[in-house]
Amino acid sequence: MSEVIGPPTDETEAPIIKVRDLHKYFGPLHVIQGVDLDVQPREVVVIIGPSGGGKSTFLRCLNFLEEPSAGVIEVDGVEIRAREPVREQRRHIREIRQKAGMVFQQFNLFPHMNALQNIIEAPVTVKGMSKEEAVAKAEELLNWVGLSEKRDEYPSRLSGGQQQRVAIARALCMEPKIMLFDEPTSALDPELIGEVVDVMERLADEGMTMVVVTHELHFAQDVADRVILMADGVWAEMAPPEVFFTNPKEDRTRQFLAHIL
Repeated sequence: MSEVIGPPTDETEAPIIKVRDLHKYFGPLHVIQGVDLDVQPREVVVIIGPSGGGKSTFLRCLNFLEEPSAGVIEVDGVEIRAREPVREQRRHIREIRQKAGMVFQQFNLFPHMNALQNIIEAPVTVKGMSKEEAVAKAEELLNWVGLSEKRDEYPSRLSGGQQQRVAIARALCMEPKIMLFDEPTSALDPELIGEVVDVMERLADEGMTMVVVTHELHFAQDVADRVILMADGVWAEMAPPEVFFTNPKEDRTRQFLAHIL
């Protein structure tokens, strides 16, 4: 197992995410090759890298949308070992998914529900929140993402940026401690990217722990506490943004940045 790389730690505070020796195979393809990671509370970790390097698969393993082939994942004290007994694993996965909200590349809103209904569905059906409490929270979140006037609109009548902001509000309505973002702006027209990035920046400013897979390098430079280059299933480099973008240690990082900057 490789040495765990983490941020400068507060001795009094345990990591909120721990990943140990994580592997993922798709048939003979070894997509994630034994990576380790600690994420501290309130930290923003941004993962960038070439397509097919394992970034989205790693993120999906964190909340078991993909089943890891080997390794251990712990989220806010809930530990799951790959291949643990099914009943135990299901219970742990439910717990982890309530602690870690996820926003996808595609917005995945229910087309037959308006914005408000999309946001309250999971808190009511999964957490057992009363409808009145869920509606009040959803309206507060719609206001927070700048969409109060769209509460009764259906997804088909919202722009991509608006749909993604509803998706963020939907995840936040579950009151997660962690937010996972899987290329949240890659399906958006360029002029709509800013409105989603603005919401993510505000989340970071308010202390949300975030793990973000993205191609938005300005977000990584301005908001991240650490930036990771993932290539060929491993961490090729991990550093604070002021080091990562100006003085990377690895040739692989310099080559990647030369192609995209």
